[in-house]
Amino acid sequence: MGVRIDVVSLSEPCSACNIIYGFVKEIMEKLKERYSFLEINYIEIKNLRDIYSIEGLEVEKFPAIIINGEQITAGTIPDIKELERIILKGIG
Repeated sequence: MGVRIDVVSLSEPCSACNIIYGFVKEIMEKLKERYSFLEINYIEIKNLRDIYSIEGLEVEKFPAIIINGEQITAGTIPDIKELERIILKGIG
């Protein structure tokens, strides 16, 4: 069974979105070798009406990280170790 991770930001990302993108890319480089079933999607919202089409997006703060349809962050910047722990917990 695969694990889908969505990283959601606005099309003109803020500093927090850029930081989270960098963290997730770094974490995924490490995890992809051990967990080949991971699927990562970077979603950029161009129009705020599009947020309703994103499965699992509950809180409209960005950046948002969604794992298998469950939003795990909203508008926060956890440090990279905490973010890796959150992703590993989501993987199960």
